[in-house]
Amino acid sequence: MHYLLIVTFLISTLWSADATLEVTKNVGMLPKFAIEDASAMGNDTGTRFHKMLSADMNVVSLFDVDDRYASQSFDNSQAAGIHKDAVYILRYRLVSDGSGGYRTDVKLLQNNLELFSKIYYLKQSEMLVFLAHSIAYDINAKMGGGSLEWMKRKVLFVRLNGPRRSEIVAADYTLSYQKVVLSGGMYGFAKWANREQTDFYYTSLSDFHPTLYKVNLATGKKSAVISSDGMAVCSDVSEDGNRLLLTLAPNGQPDIYLYDVRTKSKTRLTDYSGIDVSGQFMGEDRIAFVSNRMGSPNIFSKRIDESAIKQVVFEGKNNSTCSTYRDLLVYKAREGRGAFNLHLISLNNSSIRRLTSSGDNDYPRFSHDGEAILHIKHEGSRSMVGVIRLGVNKSFSFPLHIGRMQSIDW
Repeated sequence: MHYLLIVTFLISTLWSADATLEVTKNVGMLPKFAIEDASAMGNDTGTRFHKMLSADMNVVSLFDVDDRYASQSFDNSQAAGIHKDAVYILRYRLVSDGSGGYRTDVKLLQNNLELFSKIYYLKQSEMLVFLAHSIAYDINAKMGGGSLEWMKRKVLFVRLNGPRRSEIVAADYTLSYQKVVLSGGMYGFAKWANREQTDFYYTSLSDFHPTLYKVNLATGKKSAVISSDGMAVCSDVSEDGNRLLLTLAPNGQPDIYLYDVRTKSKTRLTDYSGIDVSGQFMGEDRIAFVSNRMGSPNIFSKRIDESAIKQVVFEGKNNSTCSTYRDLLVYKAREGRGAFNLHLISLNNSSIRRLTSSGDNDYPRFSHDGEAILHIKHEGSRSMVGVIRLGVNKSFSFPLHIGRMQSIDW
């Protein structure tokens, strides 16, 4: 029971997916953009791909995307009739390779003149949405848009699907693609082990003691990292993958530990009779974490090599779960009855910006480039994954249809 109370404090549980898009910020007039299908598939693959590309190009945020479906010959320099007002036309031609994959020809037209062309090869048809992400990424780069490296990465989340039953799922950010990578037990707090996304950590609650495991995504081979009587959670991984921030509770109360992957040694970073959880790296020598040492959950920081603790957030009550990127920190705060919103604070000048305005928003995670924030959102009866693009001031959401999401990472 004590462990369950700590988990409740650490993170609200929730949520999954089609490529449904919800734009919550308006950026003004943008050039009209349309997507046209030049495939001859004889099935619905071309239209599904059109929907995926439309969602991605909306997220790119450089265009006013007309998401109406139309087909047109690949070599025709003219737009389809319903797209005659579009300044840009993105045209694609999917061709089956006979082995479960596709060759895809893509071109971008501006006022009937070819601006960009590329051939893509996809070996596995179930990864079709990642092909859409790659095309959108390339178009964004061609047009000089902000960093979208996160768009091509896999998302990892824990889905609760029954009493003491859960599974770990690898997905794309829209949740159009989902693959269960671990099932059959009770799991928590999955975290990528490296930038390459070849391995991940997770907590097993099926063992006698909560145990942290590392798993290779390709082979499924797993190895135990560390166990603890109370809890064993990996909350953050250093840029080089060699250091972990763990929450362990060997004596009943959770504290933050620094774990060296190479030497398999751990160093206790906090020593408090209450609750210290959710450690996040802030560069090489400092961490942020959540603690109730002021009576209610709030965000604190400390140097790794010093004992002094510094309060980071001074507004709001019940400020819990956080993520860091350089001098920026995003955290969850309770506002009113049942409402939890995300806030962004600059640690240089303490300025605070609210990022969400409704629902229960939880478990924020910065992208590696700091351009976007992934989070879990629950609004009414709907559960979803949210993506906030900081540079363009826009938010998007993608619903999860089966199960509840406990944690998320990318």
